Amino acid sequence: MRAVFFFLILVSLIAAIRLLGLHTYLDQERLRQWIDGFGTAGPIIYILIFSVAPSLFLPGLPITVAGGLAFGPVWGTAYASIGSTLGAGIAFLVARYFARNAISEMLGERWKKIDEGVTQKGWIYVAITRLIPIFPFNLLNYAFGLTKIPFLTYLLTSWVFMLPGTTAYVVFSSSILDLLKGTVSVTFVAGFILLLLVSAAPLIYRRWKGSKGVLLVSTIAMGAAISIISTLSLADNPPQKTGGETLLLLTGQQGEDSLPKDWKPLTFQKISRHTQYTLISEEGRPVIRAESRQSASGLYREFDLDPKIYPILSWCWKVDRIISKGDETKKEGDDYAGRIYVTFKFDPDQASLWERTKFQAIKLIYGEYPPKAAINYIWANRLAKGKAIANAYTDRAQMVAVESGADKVGQWVCEERNLYEDYNTLFGEAPPAISGIAVMTDTDNTGEEATAYYSDLVLRSGAKSYSSPQSPDNR
Repeated sequence: MRAVFFFLILVSLIAAIRLLGLHTYLDQERLRQWIDGFGTAGPIIYILIFSVAPSLFLPGLPITVAGGLAFGPVWGTAYASIGSTLGAGIAFLVARYFARNAISEMLGERWKKIDEGVTQKGWIYVAITRLIPIFPFNLLNYAFGLTKIPFLTYLLTSWVFMLPGTTAYVVFSSSILDLLKGTVSVTFVAGFILLLLVSAAPLIYRRWKGSKGVLLVSTIAMGAAISIISTLSLADNPPQKTGGETLLLLTGQQGEDSLPKDWKPLTFQKISRHTQYTLISEEGRPVIRAESRQSASGLYREFDLDPKIYPILSWCWKVDRIISKGDETKKEGDDYAGRIYVTFKFDPDQASLWERTKFQAIKLIYGEYPPKAAINYIWANRLAKGKAIANAYTDRAQMVAVESGADKVGQWVCEERNLYEDYNTLFGEAPPAISGIAVMTDTDNTGEEATAYYSDLVLRSGAKSYSSPQSPDNR
């Protein structure tokens, strides 16, 4: 019944938040970024809080819910399980070795029933009380410390048989922010199923009491928990494709705000006018239409891919004009009707002391590392086709003129580049992991207008020789 009550209270709270319009201020991505800002300290702090909570008689359920929100269904379950087990163990040891008399007086006669259960059934009684709570969690931990059950037996049994309930609450909680936005996710369905199973545990046990009932309840609950966590783990971390395969970057599936699925806006500080991106269909294929009116922003898709496995990037694009005032060498001319923007991940383990210091300072301000470098494949305004030049704002971004001028304006043009070779040529070293790919049409610096279309964006493996972009004489 506890799980049902939790579900009803939570759904009511979600409904109230949506009615009041407060859901617009809650964003899971921001929460995750904030947690990631702590690095490895985040999970450690969470586990430490959970481990001392039982000894301080702090309620464990809010901490469990926080784990789902902060770390997601898979890692949230792992951290909450470790923390709750450590907390149960600490309270047990306090009762057994440090405060036995005080704990005994606090519990009164209640602990003797537990002592009798342990005497008669041993670890099975621990399993029963973890699956079907008889006493509040914090009191139960202290009570077991007064019994004669071996500590390791208690700890292992507690961990195993608390796992189904922990998984249910964490998995369901991890879907709360999606639910606030009106999205019923797979995680929500999985969490709901687990909550129902946890709620049904007492009924199953009453029907088949004794060891048979414990075995049946634990088998169902553990099987469901393991299956759901495994499924969610694969969903969160899809298997990387290996050589010989193709990764389609753009599908016809629509996400939020008419944007392509898995793509999100890329905006910049101090630029308030944003380019409008829309997913359309042209001759049966998905196309991104970008309309820039004295504006600048991109459309970005995040990755963590090895450029050795996926070195080949191909795409097709069409622009309605070039930027007449565009000049690749000047900040005031840094506008392009068409641009494919590839970012590469910063790896502190592979960086110099100066780079680590610089990037760490940026991370402290923005909450995450910026890309180490970027390649911009541009439809150039003045730069000759095949040439490359540093971006007017930063040399960490290199501009490669894949097309140039107005000769092919209004026509679909298809391109193909070797990211690995281009990065090596432009930056003088092997590339780190690909962190993302963006399309970008911008006209904010020149105050002009432009419309572009992007389609058939593909990353694939394969070997092909490319002529490296030539640097201008003044580079």
